[in-house]
Amino acid sequence: MVRLVSFEAAVEERVRFIEETPRGKIVERTLARLDAGENPRDLITAAALAVSRSCELPADHHGGPIHPVAGIHAVMGMTARLTGEPGRFPVLQCVALANKHTNLPSMGPAAMVAFDDLKMNTDADKVLERLGKALTDHEPRLAERAVTVACAKASPGQILDTLLPEAIKRNSLDDHYFLYCIYACRALDAIGWQYGPILLRPAVRYLSRHHSFDAYGEFSRETVEEGIVYYDRYHELEALVATYGLTADRVPQKTGPHEDAAIVALAEEIGQARVIADLPETIARHMGQGLSLEGTIEAISIGGGRIFLRSHSNNPFDVHIHTGAAARRYLIGFPEVSFTNKLMSLLGWPWTYEVRYLDETLSWEWQEGHGALEKASAPALLEAIETCVLGIEGFDVTDLPVAINELVAKDGVREAVRLAESYVRAGHDTEALFALTARLVCREDASEMHAYKLQQAAYDEYRACRAPHNWVHAVAAVKQAAVAAPTGPHRVWPEIAQRLAA
Repeated sequence: MVRLVSFEAAVEERVRFIEETPRGKIVERTLARLDAGENPRDLITAAALAVSRSCELPADHHGGPIHPVAGIHAVMGMTARLTGEPGRFPVLQCVALANKHTNLPSMGPAAMVAFDDLKMNTDADKVLERLGKALTDHEPRLAERAVTVACAKASPGQILDTLLPEAIKRNSLDDHYFLYCIYACRALDAIGWQYGPILLRPAVRYLSRHHSFDAYGEFSRETVEEGIVYYDRYHELEALVATYGLTADRVPQKTGPHEDAAIVALAEEIGQARVIADLPETIARHMGQGLSLEGTIEAISIGGGRIFLRSHSNNPFDVHIHTGAAARRYLIGFPEVSFTNKLMSLLGWPWTYEVRYLDETLSWEWQEGHGALEKASAPALLEAIETCVLGIEGFDVTDLPVAINELVAKDGVREAVRLAESYVRAGHDTEALFALTARLVCREDASEMHAYKLQQAAYDEYRACRAPHNWVHAVAAVKQAAVAAPTGPHRVWPEIAQRLAA
């Protein structure tokens, strides 16, 4: 007899609350639970579990558990950073999104079957070998079974290392193969690895299935075919390893003050790129000259942030420069992840599906300090940024005049960036600036938490990168808030705002 996955009583009740509450009641009832003292962390955990066990994966990467789970790290981070009533915004949006996905006919309700016949006496090496083979053989069900056992037998780093070879190679087809794996692990870091099989089963099913090349209605077939070309060129990235002698004994793991100049040099080359996909050799050359893994990701992060500021794109889904950099920094920190996987993730960054297409948007010849800067006080600048962002007329992603990746940011976005640069260059408190942008993007409920993910990634990268070059991430957070906050349709935010104001 088939048995479905279930949890201990208190967790099961919260998960069922998210799965079974009517969509029109979810904000009201979640707010009531928070008012009654329920721990926000417990509701976020329940949202991750519900959307993983009761949603089906869609043909492409929108819908199902992919973005709700990938957003858990950001939701947890933003909830912790926002004080008072705004601290409830990410929780309410997270729960509402999980509830929406489990109730839409295209995704749910689905049912996750419990495995009662697993061979749990298998050692870690054997089960990891089975997991890797299931991924390369495109056997989703076997991958689910293997990862369930692996969660009991292997460490998180060992599991991640097994997923990465396929995830990194598929990055050029669709970077969600890579990002979903990484951010599912980060979600488990937040809610507990005891839930590993629940969050990772859909992730490995997604990674092991055949790619659906016809599912991307908003992108042209030429874009998809271009991804296949880069996928077939993966051997060129591998060849760079030999060309520049990139071996573990020549490329150190750790960075330090001695790399300051080298990091700036690579960041500047990346930030000035005209063709992003040409950058792998640039990165390999700098690493061949001795730049460490940590130094390389810092240069990618800073240089990528500058590319983001050069882009005129008004696509609220354009967050992958930041989330991709933060994901690579995360995996580099695992001692169990092989040098090869760390290296190939860095070399493959410029071929990322949703990064390389930004070439066509790099029309803002932005430079630090360009144009007149405001000399106002910190409170006045924060108020001006908020007023500017909320005054921008947004796009409705369900009724666009052009394809979403062709949207061009309005003048208000550039003004918000100018004000943000004024704030940062004056040395004002960046924590207050990040709190403002986090609060602003909680208005956006149309992009499956993309806004949340960039905000947290920009915050994390700002704190990880060395001053003074980390300014780029604080300004990028404002730019993205100016794109995302006005984006509609606003189906959840108006009710949140109304109920919290009542």
